[in-house]
Amino acid sequence: MESPAPSVENVFSRSWELLSKNWIIIIPGLVIGIVVGIIDYFVTPHVSGDMYGTTPWSASAGILVFLVNLAGLIAAQCYTTGMAGAAWMRGTAQLSDGALAFERDAGNVFVAIVGLVIALVIAGILAIPTLGISLLLYFYFFIYTFPAAIIGERPGIAALGDSFRIAARRVAPTLIVTVLICAIFVIGRIIAGVLSFVPFIGPIISAILVEAVLAYIALVVVGEYLALRAALGKTPTAV
Repeated sequence: MESPAPSVENVFSRSWELLSKNWIIIIPGLVIGIVVGIIDYFVTPHVSGDMYGTTPWSASAGILVFLVNLAGLIAAQCYTTGMAGAAWMRGTAQLSDGALAFERDAGNVFVAIVGLVIALVIAGILAIPTLGISLLLYFYFFIYTFPAAIIGERPGIAALGDSFRIAARRVAPTLIVTVLICAIFVIGRIIAGVLSFVPFIGPIISAILVEAVLAYIALVVVGEYLALRAALGKTPTAV
């Protein structure tokens, strides 16, 4: 039997409280972004210009860039989502929570990413005949994938299935969360883009703002995932 879940408004307000007390959640994303950016900076010139696609090194460098960015994505998701889960469950988050999530669930996240890419390709193919509705449904139904893989410790493809089932059974709150976090992300990126033009400190402030927005979104999605899972009578695995 389903029980009432906390209101979406409570999830958003509580997420802000948790972020205000746990700014450390934004650190992994910043560090990973810097490391990946530095590697890309030194490798990318070798895969540009006339050499691109014509030498073994350019192909190898292209693969390296892809693998580094994939590893960065997996690490960022594990750390941010793992720490967000700890913040919701204990009120505080530590870097060790992210490290534990990475060690335990990196494989789940990798498989989930593969599944998400395949689903995105299918949604993209269907975008023209459905007038883009397939892409909107893609983002809607798979919004809880990473919390399911990391907080719920679900295998990659099962995490997609969990997200789909929760979204299908809890339409109103999931729809509200999806719309609001998209709006928050777009507004945050616009403000960050404007700030990036400020001399010297602009890019730094912009990067911090983007990571703060992403951390807040992670907290909201994790909080809603925990609430809806509990409402459906399923207790998520603690981080």
